[in-house]
Amino acid sequence: MLNHYSKSVLAASLSLLVSASVSAQVTDTSFKDTLAVSELKLEAKILNYKADSSKGETLANQRCIACHGDAMLGMMKTYPDLKGQKAAYLFKQLVDFKRGDRTDPLMQGQAGMLSETEMKDIAYYYSTQTASDLSQ
Repeated sequence: MLNHYSKSVLAASLSLLVSASVSAQVTDTSFKDTLAVSELKLEAKILNYKADSSKGETLANQRCIACHGDAMLGMMKTYPDLKGQKAAYLFKQLVDFKRGDRTDPLMQGQAGMLSETEMKDIAYYYSTQTASDLSQ
């Protein structure tokens, strides 16, 4: 039988393990092993960069929200909702716009001003969001 102290220690240990596991899942944002970016030929430092959701949120609120925010998405049905998309997919699209492999004057201009690490931050941020309900 476990005494009260043992139960408390066991509960605290279990809580730390669960927290560490969830934290590891949230912060493991490597895109280097995904099919979407496997052919981009990026430098190792870019591939190994761990995306930062808070930096991505700041950048998204400065650069992306005007066209991809809920208000505009309701009016411009052709603009994609970025929330909930796969991070590697969004990252690849931004790289393709910057390199000119995908063409759209607005997006090429926006992507052209971003570094690859900033692109990863933005892509990761949007991948952690819940897709907007645009059915209304």
